[in-house]
Amino acid sequence: MFDEYSLGDPEFWHEPDVLLADLVSGFVNKGGMELGITLFVKGLVITGILVAEQEYLKSISSMFATQAKRTLVNPTKQEIETTEEVFDFTGLAEDVDLAELYGERDEEADEDETETEEEVDEVEELGLSEQIPPAIRHLHLKEPVIIQPAPPVSFTHSQLPILRIKLTAIDGWMVGKVNLEDSPPPDFPPISPMDIRH
Repeated sequence: MFDEYSLGDPEFWHEPDVLLADLVSGFVNKGGMELGITLFVKGLVITGILVAEQEYLKSISSMFATQAKRTLVNPTKQEIETTEEVFDFTGLAEDVDLAELYGERDEEADEDETETEEEVDEVEELGLSEQIPPAIRHLHLKEPVIIQPAPPVSFTHSQLPILRIKLTAIDGWMVGKVNLEDSPPPDFPPISPMDIRH
């Protein structure tokens, strides 16, 4: 019974959860839906709100551009625009069609990426869709709170309250954000040594 797992590809256990990746890609990154989630990561329990990668990239771009513009002395309009372009990380998205993000693509780039007949035949032969979504490697958690180990640690008031986590680092997950304010931890009295059974 266990042989089927031991004989399989050992890399399988290092791959991200396909269901979680689809949820992040379809509902959050492409659908723009925010979703409460609780993650189990290497012994930590982290809760927060899943947000689109574009929200994370826009936030980090804005933060760095603002910091850089503060260092400029009497900047010209051109210097401000250049600074914003340098710190624009939105093109680094894993899960977005750049043509959709930036408009029409360059014809030369399209020619370079044109599939050969063999590649098209292989896609059709395998029954794959021509629109294979890009593999995503990260999810983005807004207002993350690390619950375990106690006491909880919140990053809500940090300069960029969005956490980027590798999908391969996640051991388990459940839909729903833990609300610590509604359920304070129970106040258990210490156990007397006489009450412990051996």
